[in-house]
Amino acid sequence: MKKLLMFMSFSFLLIIVAGCGSNEVNGDGPADIPVEWVNAQIQNNQSKMLDLLDEKSEALDPEQKAERKETIKRYKLTEWKVNDERYFYEVEFQDPTENDRVRTEKMEIVKTDSGWKRTKYGNVHDFDKLVMGLEPEVLRELYDE
Repeated sequence: MKKLLMFMSFSFLLIIVAGCGSNEVNGDGPADIPVEWVNAQIQNNQSKMLDLLDEKSEALDPEQKAERKETIKRYKLTEWKVNDERYFYEVEFQDPTENDRVRTEKMEIVKTDSGWKRTKYGNVHDFDKLVMGLEPEVLRELYDE
């Protein structure tokens, strides 16, 4: 009886720990990927951009490392959660390489065996239709620092 009680307690504890686990994979959560992508983009770090893509693109050179050191400081990040393994993001940012011109990137992020990845190179086609009916959550405002 004692063994059964111990087994049930351990099983219950295991279920609780698994259910309360973080949504991070390799230290990155899904909301980290859009910011990493934009930073790699403004640095022209095509190697990093390829690492962040699920569907690899021949348009990017795996040997091309960062040419610049700038990163975005001011950005608005909005998230639409489809489920625990699929998200949409819109990141509106001031590009430090273009006199702080405001630019926007829209992307889909999915959980893969190798971590969170952007589904494809380029903005998501029909983004507004895909997020219709989902609740947007602003994770960061453009002028927050």
